[in-house]
Amino acid sequence: MKVYQLTYRSKAIPDLPLKEIQKIIEVAKDFNSTNEISGCLIFDNGYFVQILEGDEEKVTKLYSKIKIDRRHTQMEVLSKGWSSKRVFNDWGMGYLEMKELKIGKKEDLVQNAMNELTNISVKNDFTLKVFWYNVHALLTETKFYKTL
Repeated sequence: MKVYQLTYRSKAIPDLPLKEIQKIIEVAKDFNSTNEISGCLIFDNGYFVQILEGDEEKVTKLYSKIKIDRRHTQMEVLSKGWSSKRVFNDWGMGYLEMKELKIGKKEDLVQNAMNELTNISVKNDFTLKVFWYNVHALLTETKFYKTL
């Protein structure tokens, strides 16, 4: 069974309060559960990287709503397409904010991103590979996000 995936990145507005990010997560979990959408949102150094997966029409409609949210700017779709499988199996939204994690956890996520980049087939799961590439770039501060 194929699943539609969309990966994007954006820049948070300056001084976005943590309570606003928590609101985003709460709304996303409810909406995504109802609409059978899953994904993962990473926030670090003022930037978001997110992958959404599910029915193409529902994911596209959700992205249209996300795009007009005033809590972030510089929206850019990095990749969209079909995957051989749903990766984030629970309908909801995984979320990680690096400053809340212990130092060792960030390194674990960087290593996980590298493992995923190595093991994912570009042919079958290109959008997922783009997601992990961007997570890795964001977490290792490779200046990739300094140009936005």
